[in-house]
Amino acid sequence: MTNNTKFTPEHYEKNIHRTIPHYSSFQREIIDLIRTTKPDCELWLDTGCGTGSLIELANETFDECNFYLNDPSEEMLSYAKTRLEKYEAERFKFTNYTTADLPLSGVPECDVVTAIQSHHYLNREERASITAKCYGILKKEGIFVTFENTAPETEKGIEIVMDRLRRFQLECGKDSVAVEENLKRFNTAYFPITIAEHLELLKETGFTTCELFWTSYMQAGFYAIK
Repeated sequence: MTNNTKFTPEHYEKNIHRTIPHYSSFQREIIDLIRTTKPDCELWLDTGCGTGSLIELANETFDECNFYLNDPSEEMLSYAKTRLEKYEAERFKFTNYTTADLPLSGVPECDVVTAIQSHHYLNREERASITAKCYGILKKEGIFVTFENTAPETEKGIEIVMDRLRRFQLECGKDSVAVEENLKRFNTAYFPITIAEHLELLKETGFTTCELFWTSYMQAGFYAIK
């Protein structure tokens, strides 16, 4: 699922939890990580903010932080704006770009940049370019946090994780046709790389600290410090 999916934001919010195991854990883990690494963060960019749920949680935790919410989907961005309108409006700025097209002049150097389920739709060259862009947006010692689908190391590993995902989605109430369509997207609609390749890419980009800090099924969370 991507933020420019055919689904409405409301459907996306419901369906993502039936598609990706432990999806709500992503946000809790990110908040806990930033509380440890950047408790006094002042500027945070979410490159694919979707419905704004991560930034809503971050806003409630980091009360001195200002947030830049970017998403290529106008529908998602509109939903995020509505979600956050009950808070102080001046703390949020919204932009409607792909990360590749996000103008650097419009975003100051940030303490935190997040990219959640955003970059595995890119080929390797595009992924490297986007990672470098996120690096460039960060302040020195700023932190980049990304969650992505990852590729198992072996064909047998792919088979096993697909079987696990199939069972998870069926048990969450998705019909079998929808489940099989979702599984077919592996290496056709999105192009995951292995955990080792993720870490190598972050190192090649120039980050001084590159770590895996969460993994389950096919999803993994990484952080890297500039």
